[in-house]
Amino acid sequence: MEFQHPHPVQIIRNTSRFWLLLLLPVLRGFLFSGGNLYVWMKGAWMDLLVLVAIVLFGYLSWYFNTFYVGKDGVYIHKGIFLIQQYVIPYEMISSITVENPFYLSPIRGSYVKLDTDAGNVRQADLSFVMKRKDVERLVKYAQEKLVGDAKNMGRIYSPRLWYIAILSLISSNSLTGVLFASTLISQSGNLLGKEFEDMLVTNLTKIAELLAFGIPPAAAILAYLLLGGWGLAFLLNIIRNKDFSVNRRNQSMTIRAGILIPRYYCFNIGRINLVEIRQTLFTKVLGYYSVYINCAGYGKLKNGTSVLIPAAERREAMRNLNLLFPEIQFVKRDIKPKPVDFRRFIFIPTIIIVVFAVIIAGSYLFFPGFRGLILFVGIMIEIIPVLYLIVRMISYSHTGIGYSQGMLTASYTKRLLFCRVSMPREKVSKIVYRQNLLQKSTGCCDVIIYTYSEGTKRHIIRNLNQTEVQELLKHSI
Repeated sequence: MEFQHPHPVQIIRNTSRFWLLLLLPVLRGFLFSGGNLYVWMKGAWMDLLVLVAIVLFGYLSWYFNTFYVGKDGVYIHKGIFLIQQYVIPYEMISSITVENPFYLSPIRGSYVKLDTDAGNVRQADLSFVMKRKDVERLVKYAQEKLVGDAKNMGRIYSPRLWYIAILSLISSNSLTGVLFASTLISQSGNLLGKEFEDMLVTNLTKIAELLAFGIPPAAAILAYLLLGGWGLAFLLNIIRNKDFSVNRRNQSMTIRAGILIPRYYCFNIGRINLVEIRQTLFTKVLGYYSVYINCAGYGKLKNGTSVLIPAAERREAMRNLNLLFPEIQFVKRDIKPKPVDFRRFIFIPTIIIVVFAVIIAGSYLFFPGFRGLILFVGIMIEIIPVLYLIVRMISYSHTGIGYSQGMLTASYTKRLLFCRVSMPREKVSKIVYRQNLLQKSTGCCDVIIYTYSEGTKRHIIRNLNQTEVQELLKHSI
């Protein structure tokens, strides 16, 4: 059994969070020294010494962390002073994630993550930069355990680009784009100087003011900042999910996606805990479904999602879901909210709308100099609770629970999302119900379903009839 070292790039990865903080001042000091090596060394020797110590630490961490890809599992040997040795059998692996960034292609390296149900909710059980030949052997052995018959071509699903665009549309976050853009601007300032950063910010502000179209300049800057952030996040999501495809072979499922940074996921079907259909208000009106799965490791990457079907019309989504994952079926609702409980769905968003309206009206009266800005920001703020009210009104006819032949399906809303989750009974760890004083008057309650996952995952179905819930629990437990 010959243990292998990770790819040498792992040395940089082990220390990147430290040396990047020192490398930028060192390079900048070299530029300001006029290229004089002696002057630069005289002023930066302490930084260089710390940088060498950090690189040495990264090398030792790389040298003493080894692995062996066997036919039965992955063997790990790690640690300098506290040595750990363990093995991860392929049957226990929930998912394997492989990333192939374009900048690692010339040196034949890949980011690899292994996850099991017993792992950390935020970190992978194993995370290395491996050589491509080791990655290929790892995936090959894992597939052999799960697929069995190598001649089985399986079932393949590849969505159209339009469906990828819909997924990107509903999953793009303005904050993500704004943070990405702000990081880009600040780093340009570190590399090219404070003057360049100030010039870039000033010009962007002038452009926003020119395109204000009668809106107060501050409001225009805010609006264009959010819109630009959302547009950038949308573009990044398109690039991230382009060429999405799924292949199901026996007990193995593989997903490929991405163009600049191609990603490859391999799942153990038996480790998938549930299937979830999500809709926003926008996709619900258009009749599109997005299907997700819950499996340890999938969606754990930064800005990652655990999507199985990016988007599709109802009939197409269910047909492809049955093709890829027939083990989990969706059950019709046996328990629904009663008409008398409709007011409970709209009470909180109505209160929020009224409170915000009072605050905006008061600000409009007491700060006449900022009325234009207050009116614009107030309208923008009120849009969210109004959408929330609409979602809660529709939620009344969406909410419910169904159980049949060992399959449990829960329909509920979470913030502005419509969720429909289905899972085998053995994947449910606990079902409880709670009832507050106001719910006792109509005999309704909230049901909380806890499902298996790396962390605590719960599904809250609100305002169901208590008697019907108790009867359902008797038959489902």
